[in-house]
Amino acid sequence: MSRRKPTQRDLDLLAMPSIASQLPVRFDNKTVWHELVGECSGCNQAIPDEHLRGTVTRPSQRCFTIEASGYCAECKSITRFLLRFHDDLTASGPMNGVWQTWELKRKGVFSRLFQLLNPTR
Repeated sequence: MSRRKPTQRDLDLLAMPSIASQLPVRFDNKTVWHELVGECSGCNQAIPDEHLRGTVTRPSQRCFTIEASGYCAECKSITRFLLRFHDDLTASGPMNGVWQTWELKRKGVFSRLFQLLNPTR
């Protein structure tokens, strides 16, 4: 496994409050995103809440953004997260350099992401 050197932004995010302390986020249409369970990109282990830190912002009434860094004590690496969550139970974020949108009901790699996020309506 190759590990990249932490950037200043990684370190800044890790100095911020935990993502768990900033959730849940509630939308006007009664959709609630309860949690984010980050997975280490190095060893695929869940990153504990206290090591997943950053910002939760609300750029619009129908969307919020999480920018976070998670520290994995297991493999001593940092994983960066940049995701937007929408009131229609979709999420979007960069994948291979292009912004993509994923639906909650979609099967495959991102269905696990949504299971970990625990959204409700």
